[in-house]
Amino acid sequence: MRKILICSAKGGVSKTTSAINISSALNKLGRDVILVDCNLTTPNVGLYYGIAKVERTIHDVMNKKGDIRKAIYLHKSGLKIIPGSISINSLKKVRPEFLKQKLNSLNSEFLIMDSSAGLGRESLAALDACDEVLILVNPELPSVADGLKLIKIAEELKKEIIGVVVCRKRGKLEMKMDAIENLMDNRPIIGVIPEDEHVKKALVREESVFNLYPDSEAGRAYNRLAHYLTGEIYNNESKKGFFDNFLEVLGLK
Repeated sequence: MRKILICSAKGGVSKTTSAINISSALNKLGRDVILVDCNLTTPNVGLYYGIAKVERTIHDVMNKKGDIRKAIYLHKSGLKIIPGSISINSLKKVRPEFLKQKLNSLNSEFLIMDSSAGLGRESLAALDACDEVLILVNPELPSVADGLKLIKIAEELKKEIIGVVVCRKRGKLEMKMDAIENLMDNRPIIGVIPEDEHVKKALVREESVFNLYPDSEAGRAYNRLAHYLTGEIYNNESKKGFFDNFLEVLGLK
C-alpha cells in the first residue's frame, strides 16, 4: 500500500483540493484508493464532498471508537473516503500519535492523506504515518521557502519525496519553475496546477473538479499528476466541443 501524504507548510495552497482531485483521478484510472482526512484540527474533505455529518469519522477511530474500516464511505464515483469530524469535542480529544497505527490496518493500493498545514505536532504525526510525500507550494517565495523546510523534515524522517507540485499558478509575475526547483534542493516539479475557476464551481457542487470538469485546465493537470504516480503514459487531448463550451458560458455545465 502506497501511503502518500499531500502536504504544505502554509494554508491556502490547495492541499485539500489536490488530495481530492488526485484521489479522484487515480480512482478513474481503476486504482483502489482511499482518501483519508488527516487534517485533525480543521478537517475539510467531508465538507468538500457534502458528507460532513456522518456516523463515524477518523476522529472517532482515533478516540478508540471502532474499527477504521467502518469509517470508510463510498462516494458515487467509487472513491473511498474517510472523513474527519467537525465536532469541537472530537477535535479536542483527538491524539495524533495514534494516526500511524490506525492507518496501518487499512488495505488499499493507494492511501492519499490530506494533512494540516504547517509544521506542528499534527503535521509531524501525518509525516510519520506516511511512506511518500508530495510537497505543495504556490509560486511565491515565502511558500517555496516553507516548502523547503518540509523537505528537510521529510528527509530527516527518511520519507520518500515524490516531488513538488506548484499550485494556483496564475501568470508571468510569479516565480519561474527553474527558480523554484533550485530553491527546493533541485527536487523535481512533477505537476503544475493552474488557477482555474472550475475548481470553485466544483466546490459549490460538492464534487472534485476532475470528476465534473475533466477537460478543464485543472482537471487535466490533476489527471497528468495521477498518471505520473502510476507510471502510466498520459495522452488525453481535450474532447470538448462547441456545445460543451456553450453550456459552460451559460453556467449550465
